Amino acid sequence: MTATFVRRMPMPRTAELTKVMWFGLATVYIGIITVGMTRISYDVWGGLVLIPVLGAITLPLMRRIMRREDPDMVNLITLAFVVKMFGTVVRYVVTFAVYGYGDSSEYHLSGARLAQGFWTGKFSEAMQVEVPNFIGTEFIRFTTGLLYIVTGPTLFGGFVAYAVLSFWGLFFFYRAVRVAFPDADHVRYAKLLFFLPSLLYWPSSIGKDSWMLFTIGLATYGVALILRHNPTGYPYAGFGIAGTSMVRPHITALILASLFLAYMLRRRSWRESRTGPFGRWFGIAVMLAVGGFMLGQVATFFNLNNLDGQSVDTVLNETNRRSSQGGSEFEAVSPMSPAGYPMAVVTVLFRPFPWEAPNSQALSAAAEGFILAAVCALSWRRLVRVPGFIFRVPFLSYCVAYSAMFVFAFSSINNFGLLSRQRTQLFPIFLVLLALPRHRIDDGDDLVDDARPRFHLERVGRRVEF
Repeated sequence: MTATFVRRMPMPRTAELTKVMWFGLATVYIGIITVGMTRISYDVWGGLVLIPVLGAITLPLMRRIMRREDPDMVNLITLAFVVKMFGTVVRYVVTFAVYGYGDSSEYHLSGARLAQGFWTGKFSEAMQVEVPNFIGTEFIRFTTGLLYIVTGPTLFGGFVAYAVLSFWGLFFFYRAVRVAFPDADHVRYAKLLFFLPSLLYWPSSIGKDSWMLFTIGLATYGVALILRHNPTGYPYAGFGIAGTSMVRPHITALILASLFLAYMLRRRSWRESRTGPFGRWFGIAVMLAVGGFMLGQVATFFNLNNLDGQSVDTVLNETNRRSSQGGSEFEAVSPMSPAGYPMAVVTVLFRPFPWEAPNSQALSAAAEGFILAAVCALSWRRLVRVPGFIFRVPFLSYCVAYSAMFVFAFSSINNFGLLSRQRTQLFPIFLVLLALPRHRIDDGDDLVDDARPRFHLERVGRRVEF
């Protein structure tokens, strides 16, 4: 009789089970927050409140975009966001349970003072003290203050907000590849991009790393649109470039130089945008003007009187000097020679090696470097095809140029801890080289024929394009 009852009882559908699961998880989470309010400070439980709030804003937007243009990747994006939040928790715990202090503490305190000044009517006075120059470290103090005006000073909440910001940056990188290089192995790229440990861990706290990942991603998405003759890319690239220039103008210079090279390498047979030849020359004029301005900003940032070969040596030597502290130093390799540059590539991408790791944190970085090196070795068939794609896919020339210049600029860092953080600005672009398509692409493919991105899905044995 029991078996008959069970057999006749209507079973819930998959959607219903999903609703029940999420309701149960939400109930447990609310219980944790309620208990946390009575046991822990707002520094922590404020972040627990922000996770579902920001998730409720971020995930529906991303899922809506993905359902329209890339439906097979919807669940992966959701999983990536959840894993990113776990990475944020790990970043917070390691920062304060292992090290006891970090740069995020300084940003948190400055942001709290700015927020207090805003609500007490003394914001201008607080700005003069905390943000006198409005660039670099002080700009992150300012953005943290703006966050705390809305949320109140919550240290873990700041970690969560900046982590979500960096996750948007990763999303823009993924969108850039789908727009500018639709025949790339986007599934492989997404798995590497969203689940690489460095990108889950480092840009998940209050600081420059999260801001830079977001703004470089935004700028790269704009670059992808520009290279596909879509004028809406200029606002995206403009906002992204402006954001990077407020914190690290030298990264802005790398983006502009790479964009200019890729822009000039676009094949003339490609269909121009609706603005025609005028749009092409207008784009060149804009890039030259912005590039000239940014070179001046870089000179000011590094206190240089002029930009020449000697200035490059000065910057590299100063970077070497500043990074020679913290207990994870090593002898940097000079990229100035043909023999030194390949080793500089290995250093920036893969080091420390396991035998060079002085502590458990460095050993984690070494494990990631070893795995990434193995992925590169297994992807040699893709990598050897890079030269053949450079002149056919302008976005790939942008990625190669940026990666090459980044290695040159950052190989002077001789501290493994600092290098592990800095190369998060490189990995999303470098990983594109590991996602080259396996199949041959003819000149008649949509890489050259159409200015609009088209995504291909395999459904029931037929190719669907939209």
